[in-house]
Amino acid sequence: MPRPDATDKLAATAPAQTNRLIVGGLVAILTLGAIFAAIFLGINNNSKNTSTPAASGGQSAATAAKATPKGATEFGGPMVVNPGAPANVPVLDIYEDPQCPVCAQFEQIYGPTVKALVQANAAKLVVHTMTFLDTNLKNDSSVRAANGAFCAADQGKFYEYMAQVYANQPAKEGTGYPADQLTSFAVKAGVADQQAWASCQAGLTYQAHTLALETNTEKSGVNGTPTVKVAGQTLKLTGNPADITDAVKAATK
Repeated sequence: MPRPDATDKLAATAPAQTNRLIVGGLVAILTLGAIFAAIFLGINNNSKNTSTPAASGGQSAATAAKATPKGATEFGGPMVVNPGAPANVPVLDIYEDPQCPVCAQFEQIYGPTVKALVQANAAKLVVHTMTFLDTNLKNDSSVRAANGAFCAADQGKFYEYMAQVYANQPAKEGTGYPADQLTSFAVKAGVADQQAWASCQAGLTYQAHTLALETNTEKSGVNGTPTVKVAGQTLKLTGNPADITDAVKAATK
C-alpha cells in the first residue's frame, strides 16, 4: 500500500488560494505568503517512495559497472562534501531527491545555513541523493540529475551542481530536466572540463551508483525527502534555519 503523503496534512491546514504544489499526484493549495511555514511546520519527508528503486533509470545496479564518483564513501554510498572537517564536529546528513519540490524549498530556507556550516567546517556534510521520484513520476530526471552531479563531483563541483538543480527545479513536479538544462548546470557550477563532464553524463557513468545509493538509503530506513539528521538524530524542521545550527552546536563534542 502506498505510504500517505505529507501533502494530505498540508491540504487540511492551508487555506485555498492560487499557488499549487503537486507531490505524488496530490495537490496542496497554499497561499504564497504561507507556503514555507506550512510546509515545514512540523512536517518532514514530503515526498515519499511508493515503489522500488530499481525501476528508475532502466539499468540494474547488479549488472552495471561499479563506477564510484570522487567523494563518495563507497559504491552506492553518499557524497561527503567536506571530508576535511575536524573529527570532533557532528555529521550532518541530508537526504534529497532532485525532483522533490520541498527539497528545493528546503534549499531556499536552509541552504545558506548549511553552506556556512560547511565553509566553517562546523559539521561534516554528507548528501544522500535519492531518486525514487523517477518511478513515482514515470520519468528518469532524478537519475540523470544525480548522475550529472556525480560527474561534476569528479571535478570537485558536486555541491555547486546540486545547488543549480534545486535553484532551477521545474515549477510543476514531473516536468523533469531536459538534457540541455542539465548541461547548463555544469557550466553554472563551474565544472572546468566540460567535455569530460559531457562524456560522463552521456554514458550515465554513475547510474549504477545512483541506483545502489537509493537502495542502500532505503535499507537504512529513510524513504522520504527531505530528511535531515545531525549526529544520527532526525530533525523536525520548522522553517527556522536555527533548527540545524542549534542541533549542530548541541552535538559538537
